[in-house]
Amino acid sequence: MQKLLFLLLGACVLLTSGCYQIQMKRQARESNVVVLDIGHYYHPQRGGQGARTPDAKYGVIEETDFWYRYAIYMKQEIEAAGYQCLICNRGDMPTNKELAAAAKKAEVHHVKSPVPTGIYRSKHHPKRIAVGMLSTNYALDQKPAAVIYLHHNSNSTKWYVCNTGAFYCNEEGVEMAKTMAQVMNRDLMNHGLPNNQQPCGIVIRNDGRKGGGDWLNACNESYVPALITEITYLSNPEHAKFLSNHRNAIKFAQTLGKGVVEYLKSR
Repeated sequence: MQKLLFLLLGACVLLTSGCYQIQMKRQARESNVVVLDIGHYYHPQRGGQGARTPDAKYGVIEETDFWYRYAIYMKQEIEAAGYQCLICNRGDMPTNKELAAAAKKAEVHHVKSPVPTGIYRSKHHPKRIAVGMLSTNYALDQKPAAVIYLHHNSNSTKWYVCNTGAFYCNEEGVEMAKTMAQVMNRDLMNHGLPNNQQPCGIVIRNDGRKGGGDWLNACNESYVPALITEITYLSNPEHAKFLSNHRNAIKFAQTLGKGVVEYLKSR
């Protein structure tokens, strides 16, 4: 009799777990909310704290500054297709007046992490711990269809041509990454944005020890597709020259937005 009770209890646990998974997957699939996270943060004295161009030779770009200026164009592309798009950042409002105005226009939600460089725990999946996790907490609170972490890459403090950019995604986000890469390759990579004929890559990242790993893992455990945009290298002269042009930067953000929309419509 006791053995039977244990078996029944185990079956109930499995059934409950299975029902929860189905419910969470359905929630993400039916959601119309997309959350964009502006990478890194703005320091009152030191400015943007992300990757940056080595010097001003091909244009001065810092990734946090860039996305404060251009995330709104990605948001507009997504919202024009009928979806809701929210933007967040782990820090506080920039002290730079121009960036503050851009943040206000884009309605950026500032999580205001007590220490932006601090390591925080996921409130949804407590075993997941990472710098910047409070932005992921905010994102998952919105019950989103997708979470996009907005970044640029840089592999050198000196100018160095590198064309191996990629979307780093979780397992739930593979189809989204594939669709966005297809759009990027079709509309921009080597079609205005020089990339030595190399296509945009896709990398599944589930190692929490690597950059952004546990952001993606926390999203994955809520069955939410998520990815990090590491497509362009700010240490690549061709990429820097392209992104330094205002119209090109807008087109870059819009192309990412189109990729998100094409994925959402294909679900």
